[in-house]
Amino acid sequence: MRRVLTILALMLAPPAAGLAACGAAWAQDSAAELQAVVVVEGMMDAMGGPAGWEKARYLRFDWVVERDGNRAAHVRHLWDRYQGRYRVEWETRDKKKIVALFNVNTKEGKVTVDGKPVEGEELKKNLEAAYGRFINDGYWLLMPWKLKDPGVKLEYAGQTELDGKKYDLVHIHFGQVGLTPGDHYWAYINRDTHLMDRWAYFLQGMVKDKGEPALEKATVWDWRKWEDVGGIKLACEKVMVGPNANAMIHFPVLKVLPEVDAAVFESFEAHLPGGE
Repeated sequence: MRRVLTILALMLAPPAAGLAACGAAWAQDSAAELQAVVVVEGMMDAMGGPAGWEKARYLRFDWVVERDGNRAAHVRHLWDRYQGRYRVEWETRDKKKIVALFNVNTKEGKVTVDGKPVEGEELKKNLEAAYGRFINDGYWLLMPWKLKDPGVKLEYAGQTELDGKKYDLVHIHFGQVGLTPGDHYWAYINRDTHLMDRWAYFLQGMVKDKGEPALEKATVWDWRKWEDVGGIKLACEKVMVGPNANAMIHFPVLKVLPEVDAAVFESFEAHLPGGE
């Protein structure tokens, strides 16, 4: 909305005033973007920095959702970050067991459902679901590491205070990248630890019911239990905040592995390393 109002103001202003307003708006946006980048880079350094992230080749994690104290989902992941090889295993709502072996770069691979290989449209459907798991579940774990990815737009949104702690607030939105480019996030980055203690999100699917994206309409989760995992810091627990909060996401298995048998990415009979 701010960008629309700026454009209308420039259209109505005299030429000289319009050019001055344009320069001021550009400088303001650039300052907000640059300040956000500084805050995000400080956070990444606190999490282990680019060198730590680069060394973390094999990422093994279980993504578990609990609602009202009951387990609602349990998805097992293994990612070779260097080559894009991926293995993901989960059980659908109708109790079908899915195992997908694919490459996140090509989105090609193979799938079994209840131990039987699938082909054609069923293979395509399940590969899309597996890639969706990679995107969704991985973002719940790795979002702070992905804020400088291509297509991510950052804007410094000011300072705020929660429970006596001071935070830098960074607004995150996107160009035409990812599965849901209309999503908006706000990261609460602790000014003392430089770690993200909270995020709030307004997903593109919320627009129909809630109108334009805004922080006060967003869903809020705390990011807790930051731990060192193979040289990088990750938050091992996410807890929904608010009057109707009833959910938690946690990672009972979370490891950076030094090496992995190649068979785990090639054979359905191979077993995921590590686990509950």
